[in-house]
Amino acid sequence: MNLIQENSLTEYLALVKPYVSCQLIDAESWLHIQAITRYLPNQITNFFGFECRLGIEAAKADFLLYIGAAEVGQKILAGESTFPDSLLQEPVWSQIRNFVTCWQNEDSPLHSHVNNIWLEFDVDGKLDQIPIPSCFFGSHTITASTLIPYPHEWVNQIAIPLLRGYALSSTVEQKLFQCVNALPADVYVFQVGLMLARQSEMLRICLRGISPEQIIEYLSQIGWSGSIDNLKILLQELSTYTERIDLDIDVGEGGVAAKIGLECYLPLQPKFEPRWMSFLDYLVKIGLCLPQKQEALLTYPGYVREKQHRDMMPSHLLKVSQFLGKNYENVFMRGLHHIKVVYQSEQAIEAKAYCWVTHSLLSK
Repeated sequence: MNLIQENSLTEYLALVKPYVSCQLIDAESWLHIQAITRYLPNQITNFFGFECRLGIEAAKADFLLYIGAAEVGQKILAGESTFPDSLLQEPVWSQIRNFVTCWQNEDSPLHSHVNNIWLEFDVDGKLDQIPIPSCFFGSHTITASTLIPYPHEWVNQIAIPLLRGYALSSTVEQKLFQCVNALPADVYVFQVGLMLARQSEMLRICLRGISPEQIIEYLSQIGWSGSIDNLKILLQELSTYTERIDLDIDVGEGGVAAKIGLECYLPLQPKFEPRWMSFLDYLVKIGLCLPQKQEALLTYPGYVREKQHRDMMPSHLLKVSQFLGKNYENVFMRGLHHIKVVYQSEQAIEAKAYCWVTHSLLSK
């Protein structure tokens, strides 16, 4: 295998792994995650994380990373910096490169509309195979519109064909924009996801700024086939424990899928936000979270300082802190991002926790 070992994202994982409970990520999952990160230069991101399933005994976790506009990671994916050629053997990586190259172009609509991308890796393949991500692109500009020309044509005419390698069918395109144009005022699509790793034709759109009451009205309006009455009860319960609920829906040839995601957010970490404990107690009570995983989540947040782990810090980070002087040090922080409750067949069927890691350079 042509892998990047030194200066890979695996170096960042080494700073995190000792502090993550084996109830969240087991040894086998770590091996698979490391097999992915060995391909990726460590400067590709300063914000990454894990998707952990809360309702099953197995401590399986998927891996995801964030790349913002004008960050180093954007240049790496565009081929302007160190990037393993072996990844380009897989068409998905070439498609991602084409998208990012267009995203960098100041004359492209992607440059003005796309804020970030997420690469998400399902950790279920062979250790020696080239990792293939699904890709989400983030925007703040996708809202309901009756304008002509339609302001969101960059989504279906540029962004999606670049990432998929081919255009949407007219059926899916029509359904996608039906869903967009049904959005309530002040609600927007903050992520559009393509499940490239799963070879799925479905598109995922993630909606922000939508209230629980609006979720019910919106799903009814776009022809969702699920149980509205049971969902209404679930949303009422989730709202008592959380600050915000974002809605994820999948759109395909058959319309809007029955399975939806409810992303539940709280503004602070558990040490400063008692609702985390109450929320997790509730998930344990309804059978979506095991008690041992509740405990593991509550102890996940923390940090690793350069001062205490200088021998483990990547060399390029040490050079930066040394250049800036003794008042600066590198810190890797961990926290809980959100919990997604998956709803299908008249009931909540699964809960997943999204746990983040970020690198910062802080003044002492």
